[in-house]
Amino acid sequence: MFKLFKTNKFLKYITPVAGGILGGISISSYLWIIFMPISLSILWSGFDRKDSNFLWGFSLILISHYWLLYLHPLTWLGFSWITSILISNIILIFCSLLGGFYVILWGLIGSKIISKNDIFSQKDSFVFTRATLISLLWAFGEVFISKTSFFWIGISESLIPGDLYLAGLARIIGSPGVCFIVIFFGFWIFLIFERWKRELNFKKVFFVGIVTIVSLHLIGGYLIQPHHVRNSQYPIAIWQTNIPTREKLFQNNQKTIHQILLEQNKALTKGAQLLVVPEGTLKTNFYFPEPSKINTLIGGFRIEKNSIRNSLLAYKKGDKFYSDFVDKYRLVPLGEKIPKIFRKFLNLSSLGGIEPGNQKRFFEWQNLPPFAAIICYEITDGLNIQNAVQDGSKFILVIANLDPYPSRIFNQYLSLVRMRSIENNIDTVIASNTGPSGLIRNDGRIDKLMESNKEDNEVVYINLLNKKSFYTRYGIWPLIITFIFISIYINYFEDIM
Repeated sequence: MFKLFKTNKFLKYITPVAGGILGGISISSYLWIIFMPISLSILWSGFDRKDSNFLWGFSLILISHYWLLYLHPLTWLGFSWITSILISNIILIFCSLLGGFYVILWGLIGSKIISKNDIFSQKDSFVFTRATLISLLWAFGEVFISKTSFFWIGISESLIPGDLYLAGLARIIGSPGVCFIVIFFGFWIFLIFERWKRELNFKKVFFVGIVTIVSLHLIGGYLIQPHHVRNSQYPIAIWQTNIPTREKLFQNNQKTIHQILLEQNKALTKGAQLLVVPEGTLKTNFYFPEPSKINTLIGGFRIEKNSIRNSLLAYKKGDKFYSDFVDKYRLVPLGEKIPKIFRKFLNLSSLGGIEPGNQKRFFEWQNLPPFAAIICYEITDGLNIQNAVQDGSKFILVIANLDPYPSRIFNQYLSLVRMRSIENNIDTVIASNTGPSGLIRNDGRIDKLMESNKEDNEVVYINLLNKKSFYTRYGIWPLIITFIFISIYINYFEDIM
């Protein structure tokens, strides 16, 4: 047994597992700045091997998404205790497998662009142009995944709060651009270590890298310096309901009406012009028995064409029925979106399945400043939010339901929200049933955050967007153009220069 630990074969498999674990631990943690670069350098060390890539990706998701186990117990949906445990474990394993296969695909493409031997036998320009191309592929891959139902916490989005200054670069290049830089940093560490181990010259690469890292942090820090001059502020009341998901089945609209009317009175006495209530608070067919006292946005369900939608419902002051809505378009697989063929024997949704709505997030209603309306993990779709801000949104409004998950997912969710604020130079309001709820400023800093798992009603004062960021205006086009130019250079001009 002792000899086994000395063999290269054992290290061949345990090293990528350790790298994935380090990466999973660091996601949305202050440990990111230490663990993630090491994790990525380990990824690069085996990027040409399918087994290494799979083990790294599998371990990363297994650790970072462990909160999926908190789906148990599902006995409130009619499942037995044992079946509930099996379901939650199967979901976690499936997501981990998917993460592993994504990394395999990246490695397969990357190994076609440059081989491991070329990294140490070719000149630096040859190596770095190809490493740039492979790093950009990873960044584009994360953009693609954000458009799917897979809840992937991006490499760049997870660096908050660990490295807020580097995240500041998202103001120019967005989280995909920051992702590219981070992946490339991992390659830089891998290259230095391997050159040192092989007794090759690495000093020039080392010092150029250090200067580049420091410079990028200075630029990022400068970009998100808080401004003391504020534009006109808009008061919004947030009601953190603290109603766990498992208890919502026993809530009825009559009881909810009474609670909302009380919260509307609180919002009015605090000078708010709008009340926001978290995702999934209202059941279908809700209406006020008396006119709404204040403009109110409530997460709830509505019926359209015999299908249920998870929506943000807008109630004008003086109205009894909602006058407008935004439907959720990114649905949780099985938990919300259940294919009709499976609905008879598989039902993780207490509502029997929900249908998606329109993807457009720009929302203009009443006298309210236009905003980007985000429901739960739509927050991972940075491009869709960027489009909404480009269309004229003055702030981002996020409603969520993160119960019954532990505080780890709260931190991950906050990382995503803070990145969206930095990217678009815009304030973000969050309203969640058990937290996090509060206000994130345009520089990514937390202005106000309510205590988790506690009912509360607080007013936040948002600053409306008055200057779009470079990323908001141009999105990922600069990265795409860079990728195209590098590809052309490698294929047509590299040999003659």
